[in-house]
Amino acid sequence: SFLIGAEDLQPRRARPAAMGQACQRRAAIPEAKPASEAKDSPVASKPKAAKCTTQPTPAPVASAVASKTQDPRRYTTDYSRFDNIEDSDEDEPPKMPLLSEEEKCAETAPEETFTAADWSGENPTKATRDQVKAQMMEVCRKAFKETRLKLGVINDEDAPEVFKLPKDHKKPVGVLTTQELAKYSCSHDRLLVSCYGDIFDVSSRPDQYGYGDKSYQAGRDITWGVITGKEKAESCNRFYDIFKLDHDHISRYMQIVCGRLISLEDDFGQPVGRLDKFNLERDLPPAPTDEIDECKQQ
Repeated sequence: SFLIGAEDLQPRRARPAAMGQACQRRAAIPEAKPASEAKDSPVASKPKAAKCTTQPTPAPVASAVASKTQDPRRYTTDYSRFDNIEDSDEDEPPKMPLLSEEEKCAETAPEETFTAADWSGENPTKATRDQVKAQMMEVCRKAFKETRLKLGVINDEDAPEVFKLPKDHKKPVGVLTTQELAKYSCSHDRLLVSCYGDIFDVSSRPDQYGYGDKSYQAGRDITWGVITGKEKAESCNRFYDIFKLDHDHISRYMQIVCGRLISLEDDFGQPVGRLDKFNLERDLPPAPTDEIDECKQQ
């Protein structure tokens, strides 16, 4: 009963072959369709189970990258915000030499080349100038005392000294040049100030002339700033002859100057020296008219 005839072998052999062909048809990889057909196909929208070793770049991403590289606005950068940032690799511009404290506080004005021979108008002698100054000083001194009496101001000459005074305080210095006067600037213990050639020792008030609001006056002449009413560093060490003006301006400016001299005498005593510029006042140039017109002093 277990014997198989020849006619039974043919169907058995054909069956495996048919099954093998069916497996091959199932395992066959379908051909890739164009993108337009794959988009419309419902099968294309389903995820495939088969793994792919290489992932092609999607077309939309590539186009987006291309559009970015072609957009010049994406690479336009404003570098102005880095202007104030120092770069150690760049060469620094040459720096101006630093001024010493003496040079800062007592920088002098450029020397004038004007002489008395260059002036064709009235030029009083030194004796006449001294006489006018002495007369105006008496007038201002009298007015100053009367004002103090009216205001009830008590003389504080005997008041105790608060600041330590230098050893050479109020020691006479004789006639000084502007360069020599500059040695007594705000950076030194002894402080000297010149007004119309009279040099006063203001060392007793370092809070004003040493490190205060008048520190720029130490080691300088303040005459022109007093006359114009513009008391600042730019007005110091500017030397002009007010006697080369008209008589009204001479009287007016001499009253202003002598009034300040009386005030300095009351605060610091008699002058300790003289500035050489005003010993040769006749050789100084006339005052600039443009600044005289702007002067508001009374």
